[in-house]
Amino acid sequence: MENEELNILSLDIGTNSVHGVIAKYNNINSKIEVLSANTYVCDGIKDGAITAIQDAKYTIEKFFINAEKDFFIKEFDYILCAVRGSLIEVFNSGVRYKISEDYEVEITGETVEDIRIRLEDNCKIEEKKEIVDIIPQQYIIDEDQRVVDPVGMSGKYLELTAIVVVGTKNNMNNIRKAANDPVLKYGYVALSDTLVSKEDKKNNCIFVDIGDMTTGVVVYREGKIKCSFELNFGSYYVTRDIIKELKVNQKEASNIKETYGVVLEDLIDENDNVEFEYTTYNGKKQMFTKRQLVDVIKPQIELQLNKLEEKLEEKNVIVDEYVGGFILTGAGSLLKGMPESFEKFFNTVAKVANFSDEDVICSDKGIIDSQVYTTALSVIKNEAKDFVKSERKSKGFLSKLKDLFKEIS
Repeated sequence: MENEELNILSLDIGTNSVHGVIAKYNNINSKIEVLSANTYVCDGIKDGAITAIQDAKYTIEKFFINAEKDFFIKEFDYILCAVRGSLIEVFNSGVRYKISEDYEVEITGETVEDIRIRLEDNCKIEEKKEIVDIIPQQYIIDEDQRVVDPVGMSGKYLELTAIVVVGTKNNMNNIRKAANDPVLKYGYVALSDTLVSKEDKKNNCIFVDIGDMTTGVVVYREGKIKCSFELNFGSYYVTRDIIKELKVNQKEASNIKETYGVVLEDLIDENDNVEFEYTTYNGKKQMFTKRQLVDVIKPQIELQLNKLEEKLEEKNVIVDEYVGGFILTGAGSLLKGMPESFEKFFNTVAKVANFSDEDVICSDKGIIDSQVYTTALSVIKNEAKDFVKSERKSKGFLSKLKDLFKEIS
C-alpha cells in the first residue's frame, strides 16, 4: 500500500548556493505542503557545477539535518534536483517507432517508455556526457495525428519529438553523490511548465527566468516547447555596475538596487526623486538620486536585452509572432520596470509570473513571493503526478542497509 504522505526534498543548485525546499506530498488530495525553505552559500559550487564535492555534500547535508531536527523526518521518499548552468546543453530530437501491424493495437504506458528509450539510444552524444532529461514536445500517431499524450489511443506507428537535456557525466555524478542520489530534472522547463498558462503557451510566448548570473529561456509555440537555452547574464551584473559606479561593497549595492533601483526613468514619480544616502567601501557617506541610478542600471539591462534578441534571432524566433509576449520570473524580474523594459525594447507585452500560493500549502507566504524557491517548488509540482506511480527514489542509510541484508540472505 502506498504511503498517504511522501517526504520530499527539492534542491536548486545555483551560482554559488543551494536553495532547498522540504515538503510533504499527500497522495489522497494531491496537495503539496511546504514545511521549510532555506538557502545555503557553498564554496564548492560555481554556476550550477560542483567544484568541491565535500563542501557541496556538507552544504546539502544541512537540509537532511533540518528535516530530522525540525520535522522528525529521517529519510526522504523523493529527492529532486533542478540542474542548469553552463555544463548543460539542450537540443531537439525525434524518433519513429512501429507499434504493430494492427492499427487496432492500443498504445500503453510501456509503449511510451519504449519510444523514449529508443530516442535516447538514437542520440549521439560525447562519451563524457550523459542524457539528464527527455522532455516530450509532441507525439504523432500514424504520421498525421498530433497528440500530447498517446496512451489509450490506437495506431500502427508512433513518433516522438522531444527536447533532450545533456550534462557532463562528472558534474552529474558529483551532484548525485552530494545530494544522496536525487532525480535530476531540467530546472527551466519544470519552472516554465508550472508558471506558464495553457492559454499563453497556445498564443506563443517566451518564458525568461532572470537569475543571478544566468538567464534561462523557454520558447513556446502552438502550445509546445520550440526551444530552450541559457544566457550568461543576470541580475548580478546590475549589482556589479552599481559596485563600480558608487564604490560600495556587494551587500550595499544589492540593498541600493532592491530599494531604489528602477530600469526606466519614466517610472520615477516627479515627487520621488529625492536623494538617498549610502556608504562607500571606505566608510564615506555619499548622496545619489534615483535618476542617477537609472543611468547605471539602464545600460546593463539594454545590453542584456540585445543579447537576448540576438539569441532569439539565431533560434529563428520572430518576437512579433509571439502574441503571448514575454513571461518573466526569477529574482531579476523583481527589479522595478523590468516588464516595461521588455515591452519597450521588443514592442510587445510582458508580465511577471509568480508561483501561486493556491498550488501549495505554505504558512510562510514569503517563501512563495521571494522567487528564490520558485524553481525548487516547481520541480515538486512538475513531478507530483509521477510520485504515486514510481517506487521510492531515495532511502535513508538504515533502509539501504536493511535492503542489503535482505539481498545477502
